[in-house]
Amino acid sequence: MLCILHLIFISLNNTNFTAMRLELIQEKNNLIKEIKRLANLLDAYYGSELNFRNHCYLRIAYDCTMQSKWDLACKTPFIKYATNKNLQTAVVLLNTYFIDKKRLLADNDKSLNFRKNSANRGATDDLRLF
Repeated sequence: MLCILHLIFISLNNTNFTAMRLELIQEKNNLIKEIKRLANLLDAYYGSELNFRNHCYLRIAYDCTMQSKWDLACKTPFIKYATNKNLQTAVVLLNTYFIDKKRLLADNDKSLNFRKNSANRGATDDLRLF
């Protein structure tokens, strides 16, 4: 009897673990979609006002999320290997850039400095943002 209860307990724990894992995967997929959406919206929002394209907003948000040249802190592509917390931070930053252009420009400067400071320190040439 004890053995059967133990098997039931293990089965329930595996079911809970699987459900939690599926929730995390779904959350990550939602965050990825939101990141792509926001980068494209920022591109349209600032249009020709700034010399940025959607990948520039991603670079800025990813670098500021990781507080370094992002591909030195995370394998590429970022959205595959970043944690959900990192992706959430990137979403928050991308949303912030709509209402705070000064923050966007300051974070761009930070990102460029991260990249300047990381030159010749193993930075990769083959970056994949998506």
